[in-house]
Order: sequence, then C-alpha cells, then structure tokens
Amino acid sequence: MNISRQDLIALVRRTIDALEGAPLPLQMPGAMELAESRRQLLTQLQTRILPHLESADLPAIIVFGGSSGAGKSTLVNSLVQAEVTEASVLRPTTRTPVFVMHPDDAPQMNNHALSQMGDYAVVETAIPGIVLVDAPDLDSVDASNRELSARLLDASDLWVFVTTASRYGDAVAWSTLQQAQSRGITCAVVLDRVPQRALQSVRADLVRRMADLGLQDSPLFVVPDVGAHSGPLPAEQVAQLRGWLEMIARTKLGNSLVDRTTEATMPKLREDLIILADAVEEQENALVDLKDQAAEGASAPLDKLATNIAHGRFGQGAPTTAWLSLASTGGTLASLVTARRPRPILDRSRKTRDNATTSIFEAILASVQVALTQGLTTAKANVEESWAGDVVETAELRRAAEKALDMEAITRRALDRWQRELATLAQQMPRNAWLSTAGVTSLLGVAAGGIVGAQKAARTMGGEAQVRAARESLAEQVRAAMRELVGAYAHAVDEVEVGDAQTLRTRASELLEVFGEQ
Repeated sequence: MNISRQDLIALVRRTIDALEGAPLPLQMPGAMELAESRRQLLTQLQTRILPHLESADLPAIIVFGGSSGAGKSTLVNSLVQAEVTEASVLRPTTRTPVFVMHPDDAPQMNNHALSQMGDYAVVETAIPGIVLVDAPDLDSVDASNRELSARLLDASDLWVFVTTASRYGDAVAWSTLQQAQSRGITCAVVLDRVPQRALQSVRADLVRRMADLGLQDSPLFVVPDVGAHSGPLPAEQVAQLRGWLEMIARTKLGNSLVDRTTEATMPKLREDLIILADAVEEQENALVDLKDQAAEGASAPLDKLATNIAHGRFGQGAPTTAWLSLASTGGTLASLVTARRPRPILDRSRKTRDNATTSIFEAILASVQVALTQGLTTAKANVEESWAGDVVETAELRRAAEKALDMEAITRRALDRWQRELATLAQQMPRNAWLSTAGVTSLLGVAAGGIVGAQKAARTMGGEAQVRAARESLAEQVRAAMRELVGAYAHAVDEVEVGDAQTLRTRASELLEVFGEQ
C-alpha cells in the first residue's frame, strides 16, 4: 500500500494516542508484563520511529549498553577523545544518560523526546550523523537505572553491546541482547578489556554465542586490555570501532539502518497491539465482573428486606403491642378500630389520636431503620469479601468506595423519602372524622409496616389502595438504598479508565495495510 510520509506520521501519532489511552491500570495476573510491553511500544514510537519520520536529517541513535563495569563510559569518551561522560570504579557510574553529538546534529535533537531522558554533550570531535548514548547499567542495583536503560534500548536505532572477557556470559545483559534481536534492533558487540592470553578462546566462545542468537552477521569489535589508566583510551585502541561508526554516517548507512530497524519492528508492534487489545478487554471484563459482584453482594440482604416488607414483619413486637394497647376498649384509638364516628367536637380527640398513631409509626420507623442498616451492613461485607478475593487487586477500589459510603445517610434518605411519599398518599385519602392528614400519614405507615388493625382502619377510611402503595413505596426505598450502596462500588469501578480495545485493533490493522506481512 502506498502511503505518504504525512499520512504515516498521522498513523503513528494515532497509534501513540491509542497506547497512551490504554494504561492497563488494574493489577491482575500478567498486567505487569503487558504494561512493560506498552511502555516499550510508546518509547519506540515516540523516541525513534516518529522523530525519524518527522525529520529526514535526524541522526541515528546508537546506544552503548551492557553490564556494570563493562567500560561503556570509557569507550564513549575514547571514541570522541573527550571526557564527556563520567567513568570511574564506583558502581553505578552512569546514572543519567549522556547523549554525545556533533554540533551539526544538535539543532535536529533540540526538541527530541530523548532530551527529557538525559544530558546532551555537544563536542566537535563527535561523529556527524550519529548520536552516541552512554546508558546506565543493565544490571544496575538501582531499579530506576535499569528501567532507564531498557527505555534507551527501545529508543535506539542500533545497540552496541559492551562486555568484557570476564562478564560476556552474564545472564542479564545477554538476555537483553536476545530481546533486542527478537525486536529487530540492529546490534553490534564490543568485547572490552580483553587480555591477550585470553583473546582467542574468549572471542571464539563469544562468536559461537552470537551465532546461536542469530547475530552471526553482527559486527564484533575487540578492545585490548591496556591495564590501569585514567581518561580516554588511546585513539588507536578504538580506531576500528570509530571507523565503522564513521562509515555508517558517511555512507548514509545510518538512514538504511533506521529504515531496517523500523521495518523489523513493525510486525512485533502489530502483534503487541493485538495482545494489548486483548489485555484491555480482559480489564474491561474484570471491571464489569466487579460491578456484578457488588450487585450480587446486595441481592440476598435485599431479598430478606423485601420478604420482611411483604409479610409485614416491621410491625411485630413493640409496634404491635403499642397498637393493641391503644386500640383496645377504652384506648385512644378504640373508636378508630370500631369505626364508631366520634362526636363532632374534633379538636382534642383528633389531636390525641394523631399523637397515638404517630407514636406507633415512630416504632415502625425504628424497626425499619434497624433492619435496613443491618441489610446495608451485610451487603457491604459481602461485596468487600468478594472483591478482596478477586484476582484483581481491589484494595484501592475498596478504599474509594468506603470513602464515598455513608450508611447512616443512606438509611436516613430512604426513610425521609418514604415519609414524604406517605404524606402524598395521605393527601389522596377521603376526609375523615378520626384523624388529621398528619395522623393519616402515620396510619398508612403503621398499616404498611404490617399491623392488621391499622390496615382495617385505613380500609374503613377508603384507603386500601393507599396502604398497598405505602408498602410498595417502602420496598422501593429499600431498593434505592441498596442501589446507593452498590453505586458507591460501581462508581469506584467506573473511575478506572482502561482504554479502548477496538482502537488498538484498528491501529494494528492500519499498520498491516501499510507494511504488509513481514
């Protein structure tokens, strides 16, 4: 597929945006490795592929990496015959990467992404057309140094693996060399500080190892051991390596090196995008599952509350006892129960009946409050237990939900809503001689709570439909309270941004159209 340079730049930028929008925030099996893969892709695109696409004159980035004590800093200093990067017996010496470049290349590197990763050293003796990078040790005791070294490897157009006669078999550095080869990064090897007596055997073994990795065509340079010294090595000791680097710059081999490395990277890039898309979908599914667990945790407590409402159990105990006492012969509510119309003098008797009905309703409210609080507490414990046992690390999510939860406020809001609904229903009742509107409101609540005598009294007043509505309203307020609790957990989940898997798949498909199967 033919594509213009500008269209390719736009595609790479879209791919960067897609990767930046897929942070894989959940800690779950395999997420750490995939997050590392995502960082690698971003580094390759932001610091190597995109800069070269945007500027044809950009110098090639050549990273000198290896184990601690391999002599990387001394080697870079020797190549330019200047003290541009610190070299000493202290480990690790290189903590901040140094980018060594010729003055002619400095303008092109001014706004390069690498400028945020280390220090620039501009020297006349550097090689025009290439930037030499003295990277931190691959096996540094400092984790941030190891991380930075890995990022520089991803940013390089060519990696020069520096090792010594005593360290060339180190597992960490050799594993990194293998990773570079597998990702299509062009490599060269420098065998540094080689005693003459060991040169033949060490070189032969190293050549064999390189062939096993598929690096048999990669350049191998040997720097003899010159013994104790300070400052750069004599120029003749690194003349062969310097000549090779000059040839890369002089023959524009650097440009083909960049193109070859970029093309070799693309199949792995597309593959990694698909893998990341799968990972994003897994995290999306994990979030949905957590929300389902939250709803499920509230299910059993909600069912129990609904059963209690349906069977009128909130009127049991103290509320029923109070009703029987007040509604018995001679009690304040006796005329209400017998439907005996009171005398026309309504003020004092009605107020007394209102107060009596309200006192029983308050006992109903207390019973509902206790049951709802217990239900919410049980639901919360269920969700916490379920989330704590999930494959996703949910500690932070649980803390966020806990911070948002106010169980007392949820219960209070539910009861307030129910009382307001009861007042509305009371307004719909026919006028009667026994109770005021406030008293009818309480009577509906008592009836909805399950006291049979109150239900009969409400029916006598023509409020059978209102009693049913009052009970349904209580059930709805309980459901709403549970939804608030579940919502606190769901909101914590919704705050997590995992990205868009389909966008990653689309970018992978577009790259396939451009570069085809490699």
